[in-house]
Amino acid sequence: MDVVEKINCPECGATDNLCKLRFDEFLALEFSDMGYGAVHNLTVAAYMLQHSSKMSLEGWLYERDLLREFIVEKKSPSLIRQQVKDSMDSGKRTFKFKSKDGKPVISKSTWTKTILDVRAENAEVYCADVTAWASLCWRRVKSWKFEIWFSKQMRK
Repeated sequence: MDVVEKINCPECGATDNLCKLRFDEFLALEFSDMGYGAVHNLTVAAYMLQHSSKMSLEGWLYERDLLREFIVEKKSPSLIRQQVKDSMDSGKRTFKFKSKDGKPVISKSTWTKTILDVRAENAEVYCADVTAWASLCWRRVKSWKFEIWFSKQMRK
């Protein structure tokens, strides 16, 4: 009998590393149904903040600031797109989003909510769950200064 070892995600703690699969499923859902797509900006920001090895330090900080604008300042994705249109063009941007080394920007954290906690039974429930998850992420990362400074020192 083959025994398959199930490993939790080292970054978000999601069971059996199912977070990436769920993220991909949700992206497809968001792009195929506008009701679900209403929270696409929150889905991406929350997922990336919890999976910091996919991002550069600058990219992670940018996503954190974006989440603040969405959650705290209640800015719409279209308003933010207008505000950053020129500065975020990949030819003009001064940083890369993608990590070069795959090292996490933040140390392992115990997240109380992950993408696996988001229900997708209908758009209303989905949007409420994604908003709750993203809000929890924001509350968790909003004051992380030392952790990020330490991470930056370790990358040198």
